[in-house]
Amino acid sequence: MSPPGVHVRLGMLLRQAHRHAARAFAEALAPLDLTPRHYGVLLVLTRDGVSTQRDLIGQTGSDKAGMTRTVEDLETLGHVRRTPSPTDRRVAEIRLTDRGRAAFTEATALAEEVGRGLFAGFTEGELATVESVLSRLVAGE
Repeated sequence: MSPPGVHVRLGMLLRQAHRHAARAFAEALAPLDLTPRHYGVLLVLTRDGVSTQRDLIGQTGSDKAGMTRTVEDLETLGHVRRTPSPTDRRVAEIRLTDRGRAAFTEATALAEEVGRGLFAGFTEGELATVESVLSRLVAGE
């Protein structure tokens, strides 16, 4: 059994670690006029090729209003294009543009640089342990 309060402390540390990493990533993306939320959508579209707003909400954990703003932002920046679905005219398909693919490549390089900075003081073994523990936590094991 865990000592009293350990779960609360771990929860707080996870939240603080997330905020620290998210802030560093947001600062790195700012010169590209991107946010971590934008990056998440670019990541899904790079992986899947095409998506809908509903699917992006499910994939990223966003809410409907936030995703609407995110897709509009990316469209304004020229990173995505919305077109009517050929099977359901009420649904828009969202795809990356060439500009969006280039922005994703540049943002990924920045993300890797931020990651190297965040984890510079860890050994490969420590990183493997952290990844394993967090994967189990996310999977609900």
